[in-house]
Amino acid sequence: MSIDKKTFDNKGRLYVVGTPIGNLSDLTERARDVFSRVALVAAEDTRQTRKLLSHLGVRPRLISCHEHNELTATGPILDALSGGQDVAIATDAGTPALSDPGARLIAAVRQGGFEVVPIPGPSAITAALSIAGMPADSFLFRGFLPTKKGERKKALEAASNLPYTLVFFEAPHRLRELIADMLEVLGNRKMTLARELTKLHETIISGTVVQIMEEVLSTDVKGEITLVVEGAPQEKPGSKGDEEAVRRVLSIMLKTVSVKEAAEVLSKAAGINKSLAYTLALEVKE
Repeated sequence: MSIDKKTFDNKGRLYVVGTPIGNLSDLTERARDVFSRVALVAAEDTRQTRKLLSHLGVRPRLISCHEHNELTATGPILDALSGGQDVAIATDAGTPALSDPGARLIAAVRQGGFEVVPIPGPSAITAALSIAGMPADSFLFRGFLPTKKGERKKALEAASNLPYTLVFFEAPHRLRELIADMLEVLGNRKMTLARELTKLHETIISGTVVQIMEEVLSTDVKGEITLVVEGAPQEKPGSKGDEEAVRRVLSIMLKTVSVKEAAEVLSKAAGINKSLAYTLALEVKE
């Protein structure tokens, strides 16, 4: 279906603007131009966006538009668009509507008959995929998983047999729990951890789930984290019995869980007999 541009005459446009995820130099020229000429900016956090706009030397009117008020913020934005004013939407970092507010507002604006224009910019998702060395022609972005262990494991189980590369966001204080659940549900797959992408303390660690678990246990991890995990392999990881890797995992897990619990996790993750896993766990514990 072709779109008649005359449909949008005399109406404002909504610009969906990607903003830097850390390094201000990543802001595009198009984004600078949009911010310099729109009448209104809908911001996830007006304080953060004001800093960016001050850096650019522009002062459009700001309105708050976050997860909890996205629907109520729609009214003033539609009014501005109806009056012929252009509006931009921006989140704290990255692209609106990608694990950030914006989707409901954009849907309402489209339903109102207004044009929505994408202004592409930085994204932690594509940045992490680009350096992970894993297939990205098909990938599944799951954002932040549930905070409750049972719900989180169900979400991982739902993706466990998919052949696609998996991408997750996580907060530092939940990272250890998430990686432990990944080991249990997904097995010892290849994984890349990207922390503070594009920022001064950018850190990228690649290896297996076990290797990254070792790094995480020995380091006080801070900052924003993106995880890229290998899709379901043809053979279950560890099915050929890499005893050294199994013992390494057990030594890590036994610092926080019982022999029985560690054996159960390893039995599922490595595809080995439960009694063998228990015997190995006892040996490592001793």
